[in-house]
Amino acid sequence: MSELRIVVVGYGLIGRQRAAALANIDGAVLVAIVDPGFDGASDMSGVPHYQTLGEIQPDDFDAAVIAVPHDLAAGLASAVLQSGRPVLVEKPLGPTAAEARKLEQLASRVSRPSFVGYNYRFLPAVSELAQAVASGSLGTLRNLDLLVGHGGHPDSAEGWKLDPERAGGGVLLDPGVHLLDLLTCLSPEARCTAITATRGFWRTGVEEDLVAIFRADRMIATVRVSHVRWINTFRIEAFGEDGYAIADGRGGNYGAMTLRIGRRWAWARPGVAGQRESEALFDYGTDNQSLAMELQSVVDVWRSAAQRTAIPRPATMAEARAVAELCEQLYEQMT
Repeated sequence: MSELRIVVVGYGLIGRQRAAALANIDGAVLVAIVDPGFDGASDMSGVPHYQTLGEIQPDDFDAAVIAVPHDLAAGLASAVLQSGRPVLVEKPLGPTAAEARKLEQLASRVSRPSFVGYNYRFLPAVSELAQAVASGSLGTLRNLDLLVGHGGHPDSAEGWKLDPERAGGGVLLDPGVHLLDLLTCLSPEARCTAITATRGFWRTGVEEDLVAIFRADRMIATVRVSHVRWINTFRIEAFGEDGYAIADGRGGNYGAMTLRIGRRWAWARPGVAGQRESEALFDYGTDNQSLAMELQSVVDVWRSAAQRTAIPRPATMAEARAVAELCEQLYEQMT
């Protein structure tokens, strides 16, 4: 099979990482970059640059990666899908559940499947934790805690992510949907019983600090998202009746990616000095390759036309639409 010709639309922080990753992905080639703010300077020499998607003929590419702010993503993804090409569009699929459903419907008419960029699935500590939960090795799941906190910077309020018109919401929508996606993967039956948020520090009107409580049978989960935490933080704790798994960090200034796996009451076993000493510890370092790993997985599906079933796997349009609907429900419940 010939290489897939891929266009990257949006050349900001994530788009640059996606474009760079394509150079090392088997079966794909970057054929163009589209960015309305392109000023002629690029670290991608030899790759054509355009200011609008309309400057590229549909026959000149096979798929597109959409990495633009929330208010622009739906329109650009729609244009690609209507041309019969699949997309990998960065979360949250659509700024509203209605937009997400529309994109899912458009994608269903394209021969190759489309996906949504929930790359936290591909963080090595997270994927190993998810496998431990799915395998049942932790026993019946009783407790999940998911936390992400942004340290921010003095100019955070000037960016689009805290602009309610451009972002479509506050920390629940970004980055909170990453945690909602992981929650639905780990505990699909979980339902929200309470949610509250605060506003006011950044003076943009969006929610800045949020906690939500979920319940599924005997399992309790919390989702905690903050843009007033001052220290970049990422952590997932999963406790079952037989053991636990704790993933911490996501590389870069969020700290090294680590995973601790332990058994219930291991400290009581002969020759064990204490609970922490009994744990298996995995250190994956600070180099976060989740965006590249996710894109490789998407390309593999596009080339083979066979959906990936192993963990981790890229988020489908249906899964991302369900997260968008959950997010909308949570906004309605929020106090």
